[in-house]
Amino acid sequence: MTPFKALYGRDPPYLTKYQTQENDPPALQEELKERDTILQQLKSNLERAQQYMKHQADKHRKDVKFQIGDLVLVRLQPYRQQSVALRKNQKLGLRYFGPFEIIACVGKVAYKLKLPDNAKIHPVFHISQLKPFKGTAAEHYLPLPLTMSETGPIIQPVAILQARTIQK
Repeated sequence: MTPFKALYGRDPPYLTKYQTQENDPPALQEELKERDTILQQLKSNLERAQQYMKHQADKHRKDVKFQIGDLVLVRLQPYRQQSVALRKNQKLGLRYFGPFEIIACVGKVAYKLKLPDNAKIHPVFHISQLKPFKGTAAEHYLPLPLTMSETGPIIQPVAILQARTIQK
């Protein structure tokens, strides 16, 4: 829905190209021709800007295709996805987890992965969140962290360094 339609409840009027008519006054003919040239200039500027933006965006895009059965790493952002955020400073957390096997292709740019049973994240990922795994399936890269229980994150201490009792 366009902003115009949201505001006025209808589509904007279509600007047609001016066709000269004999009974139009010369001032009107000149103004409508000027409007047509301005409209053509706006359209060409908009098209040129769109092509430039596409060119700039395509500079950092890669055409990556995966096959069913390929191993990939999944990019997770712990500071955005609270289900994998177990560190005090999530920005320094791990970025890629895996390897996981692709079990299905969902559309052109999304893939369904075979995640472990204890994973509490959705198994379908956009292609931009996947990275090809280089190595063999026997190598374990980085497993998904234990995530959250119903009450909060699962945290287990490694060791108790000191103990102190407070008596009242």
